[in-house]
Amino acid sequence: MKAAAFFATGADAELTYAEVPTPAVGPRDILVRVRACGVNHSDLDSWRGISRWAFTLPWVLGAEFTGTVAEVGDQVTSVRAGDLVTALLQYNCETCERCRNWRPDLCPNLTIFGTGCWGGYGEFVRVPERAVIPLQPGDDLLPIAGGQCTVSTAWHMVNRLADVHPGDLVLVPSASGGVGTALVQCAKLAGARVIATTGSPAKRELVELLGADEVVVRGSGTDEPGRFTAALLEAGGRRFDAVLDTAAGPQFGAHLEALRDDGILVTCGAHAGEIVPLDVVKLFQHGWRIAGFRIAPPDELRAAVDLIRNGLVKIPVDKTFPLSQAAEAHRYLDLRRHVGKVLLTAG
Repeated sequence: MKAAAFFATGADAELTYAEVPTPAVGPRDILVRVRACGVNHSDLDSWRGISRWAFTLPWVLGAEFTGTVAEVGDQVTSVRAGDLVTALLQYNCETCERCRNWRPDLCPNLTIFGTGCWGGYGEFVRVPERAVIPLQPGDDLLPIAGGQCTVSTAWHMVNRLADVHPGDLVLVPSASGGVGTALVQCAKLAGARVIATTGSPAKRELVELLGADEVVVRGSGTDEPGRFTAALLEAGGRRFDAVLDTAAGPQFGAHLEALRDDGILVTCGAHAGEIVPLDVVKLFQHGWRIAGFRIAPPDELRAAVDLIRNGLVKIPVDKTFPLSQAAEAHRYLDLRRHVGKVLLTAG
């Protein structure tokens, strides 16, 4: 099969559209012909060699995808050739002690598409039957392919980690990205008042359309941490109950400063900077909590797909690229001008 794969890692590496072996199908496996696949910032980190994951080269990325069943193993009963499907972006072994004790998210053998096994950046991807999610004719494959990761992450951050309640005041920094747009919508579904930030006036309109009550545009004299915090507090009218952060970087301290006593900052990414200054004295003086998103369990992954299919959470698609132009899609994503998701499509 053809796939956008990387054959080396490092600053000079890049995706190459090349012939690679088609995955073999076992008795409980499904071979999916990929129709669309989401592109994530973590994909860029993988071939650059900074993701902190080890890969056996060549490697095929792609955590979330949609497609049609091309082949099924002889013990598969849930789908058949031609069916529309997607898959849990990660799946557990189902047999270890933690799986048996209803904690599949703690499974030591957890496998993530595109990280622990080949993903959807190819013409075909192998999916264990236990990870497949059947879809219906007429389902819009693009938002489903681009939204499972972002919506499940956002839902878990809002409802499990930050425990957002109706009336809470929530800050969503860098709200025009994939997870950011989902965070705005999930926080609104939880009944929160949402203040968002974005890096340019051009991105402001979409963030407002997704439900943000107020959008603060970074820059224009607000770059200094103290002034930026003041701008956030002015927009919110009081200190925030929760900050739902996807970027970290130089504004991390300003986001903490905007929290109320005993408020929580939940983070799931660090593409604006992985190492941030932290005043530990202020941390315990104010009782601030910092929580990291790890993974969403299977029930939340399935719930995320349903939220997208039912239109409760919108997945804005910024741009699509043919699979053969995956390297160009990564260069585009790296510019950080996108608003919403970037996708690869078959053809």
